[in-house]
Amino acid sequence: MQQPDFFNKPDGRSAILLPSGFVFDLANPDASGLPIEDIALCLASQPRWGGAARPWYSVAEHCVMASHLVAPELAYSALMHDCEEFLGDWPSPVKVLLGRDFVKNAVKPIKDALRREFGFQDEHPDIKHADLICMATELRDLLPAAWMEWGHLPAPVESRIVPLGPDRAYELFLERYKQVKHLALPPKKKRARKASVKT
Repeated sequence: MQQPDFFNKPDGRSAILLPSGFVFDLANPDASGLPIEDIALCLASQPRWGGAARPWYSVAEHCVMASHLVAPELAYSALMHDCEEFLGDWPSPVKVLLGRDFVKNAVKPIKDALRREFGFQDEHPDIKHADLICMATELRDLLPAAWMEWGHLPAPVESRIVPLGPDRAYELFLERYKQVKHLALPPKKKRARKASVKT
């Protein structure tokens, strides 16, 4: 559990309260001590596709699927690739509307804090490709047919998606996490501040 700083209380307008009581300050991102259960529960509660997928399908299930579509050594990072979406899952067209670079730069300090705490590196082309395979499979299995161009997507996987619902998605994410967490990178030590020398 995160220890409160009685002299620097996070502002409720810029900090997120998570299920365990952990306070994640978006203005000063630090994920030290953040329980993985918080990430799992939030991702299991977040719908993919802005809630348009039917049956209802969670970000947690999407992440588990991605972790099975990469080489074994990338499975952990693929599982964690969308962990910042405990803040919510914005569909890609919304990011394009707001400015993809703007959104990416705004979220980067938060994602970097999560990378440091949980020890993953998801900026790998094979993980991006797995993400697109998931997207293509979700489109086939969970979204209505529509007159839209999806030419940038690879072929979906053969097996069909059967959504599990939020409770089972939470359990599934944690089960997969326990299977692959040995692949986590060692935690990076924070640099000690140099003491000022008075002359």
